[in-house]
Amino acid sequence: MAEPTEFRLRPIGYVRSAVGERKSMPPLGTIADVELLPEFAAGLLRIEKHSHLWVMAWLDQAEREVLQVTPRGVSDRGPAGLHGVFAVRSPARPNPIGLTLTRILGLDGLRIRCERLDFLDGTPVIDLKPYFVTRDAALAANNAPIGRPLNREALRDALTLQAANFHGELCPDLALAVEAIERFRAEQLELAEPDAWEITVPLAWPCLVDAVMGMTRATPGKGNLHFAVGDEIVIHHGGGRWSYPLTRRQP
Repeated sequence: MAEPTEFRLRPIGYVRSAVGERKSMPPLGTIADVELLPEFAAGLLRIEKHSHLWVMAWLDQAEREVLQVTPRGVSDRGPAGLHGVFAVRSPARPNPIGLTLTRILGLDGLRIRCERLDFLDGTPVIDLKPYFVTRDAALAANNAPIGRPLNREALRDALTLQAANFHGELCPDLALAVEAIERFRAEQLELAEPDAWEITVPLAWPCLVDAVMGMTRATPGKGNLHFAVGDEIVIHHGGGRWSYPLTRRQP
C-alpha cells in the first residue's frame, strides 16, 4: 500500500484574540475565543461535560523549512543552544500544528471562551479534543529545563499556572507557595529551575502542599517531598538550606 504524501485539512473555526502579532503574545497566552464555523456547530454537543480542551491550530505564519531553533529563554545563541523542533514547542516545524491545553471559561453560541490561548487572532483551528484526566494526566512526567523565564513576572505567571492546574483553584495559600518558590528561583538560581528538588512543607497547610507539588513535581513517593510541623517551606539545594516562613492571609 502506497503511503500518502499529502493530507487535506480544513479549518473548523478561527481564533478570536486581542493579540495579532507574535511579539505581543504573553509567554503563556491570553484569554481568547475559538469561534466555530456554523457547519460544525453539532460537534459541540455535550462539550459542557469537560472543563479543559486541547485546541489544535494551523500556524499559518510559521516557517516550515526549519528543523533546529534556539528556544525562548535560552541565552546561548550558538550551536550549544540549538534544539530540534520536535524537542520544543516552537511554531517552526514541517507541519505547523499548534497544540494548547486550555480551560473553558464559557460558551456563547459558536464561541468557546478559553482561559489561555497562545494563538494569534485569525489563526485557523483544525480540531478540538477534550482533556481526559483518566488518560492525559501524567503526573510522573519529567522535563529537563529548557532555558529560563524572561523575568520574575513571567516566572510568577508560570508557577501560578502550574500550581492552579494541580490544586484546582487560586487561593491565599497557593499564592504563598508561589511566592516562596519564585523567591528561591530568582534569588538563588537566576530564575532557572533546579535539576532536582528537595523540599519540606508544613503538613497543616494542605492547599499549599498541593501548590508546591504542582510547581516542583516533588512527591512523598519519590522521596523528595517531606512533611514537618511548623509554618515554613524549607528548600534544600546544593548543600544549602533556605527557609521561607509562612503567615496566613485572609481570602
